[in-house]
Amino acid sequence: MAATFDQANMFQRGLRRFSASAPGSWFFKRVLHHLDLLGHRVAPRRRAVSAVLAGIPVGLLTTTGARSGEPRTVPLLAVPLDDGWGLIASRFGSERPPAWYFNLRAHPRATFEVDGVTHAVRAVQLVGPDRERVRSAALAIYPGYAVYEERAGGRDLGFFVLRPEDAGHPEHD
Repeated sequence: MAATFDQANMFQRGLRRFSASAPGSWFFKRVLHHLDLLGHRVAPRRRAVSAVLAGIPVGLLTTTGARSGEPRTVPLLAVPLDDGWGLIASRFGSERPPAWYFNLRAHPRATFEVDGVTHAVRAVQLVGPDRERVRSAALAIYPGYAVYEERAGGRDLGFFVLRPEDAGHPEHD
């Protein structure tokens, strides 16, 4: 299970706080995914750089481009759930969602690599109590999501659950 904010060490809590700040968000929005992808190329099937440094659960989401149809891979904070992994399309609180948000809406089938294992998944966008379940679990790990909600200017951040396709969950579009 992922370390909650309170369980993280002092360095990890500080890094999580910094990433939610305006300068931290600006920096990490431009740098973090490059570091995680580089780390994955150098040491495949190992924990992402951000997972090691900040103590957060990170997975590699590979979607099909909404417009291009080409595979796109991005590292994301992945909230472990009983039925899969929760994702929040916060983009560090930007007013516009990240590209993977549009990709999952257009093509909900994807792959998700977590802990060195690649899973075929189907993304379901969440509303209501399911959305709140992912939000609460995410805030326990990374309270910065509350800052992102405010910074996004009222935009719904977009909450998803990635369910393994072989897990027997009914399909939702």
